[in-house]
Amino acid sequence: MKKTIIITTVSSLLNMGFQSYAQNTIAYTDPESFYHKGIELFQKKVYAPSRDEFKHYINATQKSLSANEFNLTNAEYYSALAGLYVKAPDADIEIERFVINHSDHPKAKVIYGDLGNYFYEQGDYNRAIQYLEKAVKANSTSLTALEFKYKLAVSYYQTNDYTKALPLFNEVKSVASDYSIHAYYYSGVINYKNADYNAALSDLKKVESVSPYKTEIPNWIANILYVEKRYDELLAYTEPIIEKPNGRKIDDMCLVTAEVCYFRDDFAKAAKYYDRFRTFRKGTVSNQVTFRHAYSLYKTENYTKAIENFKKIAGQNNELGQQAAYYLGISSLQANDLNAALAAFERAKAATFDKIIQEESQFNYAKVAIDLGNSQQGITELESYLKNYPGGKYEDEASEVMSDVMFDANNYAQAITYIEGLKKRSPKLNAAYQKLAYSQGVLDFNAERYTRAIQYFDKSLTQPIDNELKQNATFWKAEAAYAAKLPEAGEYYRSIISNSSSEALKQKSKYALGYLNYNNKDYKQAANYFKDFIKVRKDESNLQNYEDAIVRIGDSNLAIKNYDEALRYYDLAIKENRTEKDYAMYQKALTLTFLGRNQEALQIFDRIGTQYPNSRLVDDAWFQNASLELDKGNYQSAVNLLSKMVRERPKSSLIPQALLKRALAYGNLKNYEAALTDYKVIVIRYGKTDVAENALLGLQETLNTLGRSEEFSSIIDEYKKSNPDNGSVETLEYETAKNLYLNEKYDKAVTALLKFINNYPRTSNMYEAKYYLADSYYILNDKPNALKYYNQVINDNRTSFVTKSALRAASLEASSKNYKNAITNYRAVIVSSANKRDIVTAWQGLTDAYYFSGNQDSVIVYAREIINNGGNIVMGASNKAQLYIGKAYMAKNDFTRAEEEFKKTIAMAKDNNGAEAQFFIADMQYRSKKYKESIKTAQELAQQFSDFLYWYERGFILIADNYVGLNDYFMAKATLKSIIENSETPETIDLAKKKMKEIENKE
Repeated sequence: MKKTIIITTVSSLLNMGFQSYAQNTIAYTDPESFYHKGIELFQKKVYAPSRDEFKHYINATQKSLSANEFNLTNAEYYSALAGLYVKAPDADIEIERFVINHSDHPKAKVIYGDLGNYFYEQGDYNRAIQYLEKAVKANSTSLTALEFKYKLAVSYYQTNDYTKALPLFNEVKSVASDYSIHAYYYSGVINYKNADYNAALSDLKKVESVSPYKTEIPNWIANILYVEKRYDELLAYTEPIIEKPNGRKIDDMCLVTAEVCYFRDDFAKAAKYYDRFRTFRKGTVSNQVTFRHAYSLYKTENYTKAIENFKKIAGQNNELGQQAAYYLGISSLQANDLNAALAAFERAKAATFDKIIQEESQFNYAKVAIDLGNSQQGITELESYLKNYPGGKYEDEASEVMSDVMFDANNYAQAITYIEGLKKRSPKLNAAYQKLAYSQGVLDFNAERYTRAIQYFDKSLTQPIDNELKQNATFWKAEAAYAAKLPEAGEYYRSIISNSSSEALKQKSKYALGYLNYNNKDYKQAANYFKDFIKVRKDESNLQNYEDAIVRIGDSNLAIKNYDEALRYYDLAIKENRTEKDYAMYQKALTLTFLGRNQEALQIFDRIGTQYPNSRLVDDAWFQNASLELDKGNYQSAVNLLSKMVRERPKSSLIPQALLKRALAYGNLKNYEAALTDYKVIVIRYGKTDVAENALLGLQETLNTLGRSEEFSSIIDEYKKSNPDNGSVETLEYETAKNLYLNEKYDKAVTALLKFINNYPRTSNMYEAKYYLADSYYILNDKPNALKYYNQVINDNRTSFVTKSALRAASLEASSKNYKNAITNYRAVIVSSANKRDIVTAWQGLTDAYYFSGNQDSVIVYAREIINNGGNIVMGASNKAQLYIGKAYMAKNDFTRAEEEFKKTIAMAKDNNGAEAQFFIADMQYRSKKYKESIKTAQELAQQFSDFLYWYERGFILIADNYVGLNDYFMAKATLKSIIENSETPETIDLAKKKMKEIENKE
């Protein structure tokens, strides 16, 4: 529009020039060609050459006596304009000269307007003003003046001179023209800026539906209504437009509408309009608007989006930041993100701008810490709250929460002492005391502190509020007394059988009484209790005890020589039991020998070696078979069986007896040299065993038979050297060295034992001395020397300490990551030991060794062996074995199966194994990029397993890692900050600081 005005003006002037040119063709002379060429080039907008032509014409014509004055004036005019268009430095001077020299010429009246238009179009409003002001004066009454006034007003507006602009716009809009609509817009804006809102509203409504202003005007009108506090009118105006914008800009409109709704507590609409505002308004938004948006979302229970917005300002160190942190905590609680809530409340309680918010935050922080399982931290915060806010809003509730915390306190003993120190105890606190004392008793029992466990069970029984707890405390008191070998244990068990309403506890007590009498050799009474126990149908919860009781009934009857009854229960065990079938078979065969049914016994002993080649009873079965063959006079068969046993089971504890039996068989076969050899091996190598004396007698008899009785003296001498009399110097030296070990003076024991071994290399005491030497080194943490002598004990196989040495050697090898050697030693324990506890310990060691050596299938095999056959022998063995099954599947990257097995571990007990299992589930979720699921699982770890510090802290580190995975650096840093401030573990603090630095480098 503006460009058209300029072109129209110039065109009219050009036409005038051409008409003059046509009228003066007769007067055309050569200089006129410059004028003609200049007009032609100007019309083509080739301004620089056009100006040159006009300059030539002007110079030529001014020297002529017959100059064409009309064309000369036009040439000066066009030259000035062309100079303006090409930005010639002297253009302004040239135009001013033209106006002065031709003040009465028509072109002098329009040239200021043309010049003003040009600078206006160029956006040079200051220079435009300079010429448009002159143009307005020169054309004050013409229609063209309206255009100049409008453009002059716009130029004032663009240079922020609203005082001069507004009167001109008012003048322009009063006259109907193309400019009046635009003038309404500008005057409306100026009136708005001048806070003349009624005038502004009146002006802007005139152009509300006019392009291009209709896209902008609704925002202006909405703002005016908001500033004027005409809220009903505002909502009536804005809401329909927001629903159907039809191309209009509505960002400001959405904001003011949201603000009105917010302050009217219409949070649903406020949240809706704030959302629309954030959709249209990209970039930075004020903190106050962000807070009100977040609060509206919070009030409408859209906690996820509320959290997202509160986080944007919760880190600021001001009152708004403190409020945002508080509501971030509340929203996180509602979203069940306890870790986020803890971090938010921690920030809010640290700020001091709003004391009410600070108090609320400290109380909520304590409760969330407790919910996360950190009861001690919660107690500390509650104590701090009660100190900081005496008579505070939550004083009563804080005391109640503290009593509730006692149920889940990390340190039961401390909680018990706290309650005992109170002058007045509510029923709720007494109930807490009962449970706490019971829980502490269980902890002490598991730690084998049986006397202390009884004390706490007695404390629990002083408050018999919960009947189930009361009965459990009574039972575990009996168990502790039994473990401590106290005589009153039987009385406790019998009391449970008589008085308890729990059938399960009655059953456990019968089983325990069975063993109590069995161990006291009252086999008849033991059998009666075991029989009462198995009357109740077996299930998975008591299956191991049920099967064990059947075998013990057989053993009890065998001990009292009730052989037929013993056979009946051994047969039942062979038929029904999952475990100890080899033992039941062996005991049945043994029973048959007492009944003189030796042939049947032989067959069963043979089957043991065939069906259970890895059984610890194979060498016993072979030995019994050989004994039966010997009794029958089948001496060669006996030799063959015993030779096989010596060859294949060289570490068996029965080797001395086997050699003695074989020597007897050789003697009966008249193979006296072979018999002599076996007798000598017993005398020299096993001189301290019970069979050594019989071997000496056999040796003497055999030598007499061979007529070589003179050799007996030299053998006796050698025997005495290996087995000195109790009063000898050698024995005194040995006993002195041994007593240093027994008195825990291990460094001195090492010196004395080494000296003894070096001084008496052939003594039979040397083999036992090696064990004490190895154990002294072990306790002194000299692992290489300990391993050296343990291995010697194992290889010598001359003492009862072979199994213990194999267990210790295996443990040392495993700690040095020599898993192959560890596995060999653990397997040796299984083969050689008759002690079920040692066997279960070996299974545990094999599980560890195979796991770390990467053989996960073997891990699963031995872990299941522990669960099925040894879980009741070593406390917690089943739980750890179940954990290893999960770890094995995790190592095989079968996360689904691993999670199933870990959940079984968690269900078994809330112990360290359960904590580790919970952590690994969270870790697998993290590795699968299931960050939110992982956070939830890790939070459950903190709630359920807070006693187990290592996994508790590892869980929070993992939570921070998950927040990084979600790109939520605020929560990641808040979590790490909490770890750094609250942990007392240097390694955990260092790791948290390292991760904090990594996050800061990312931001």
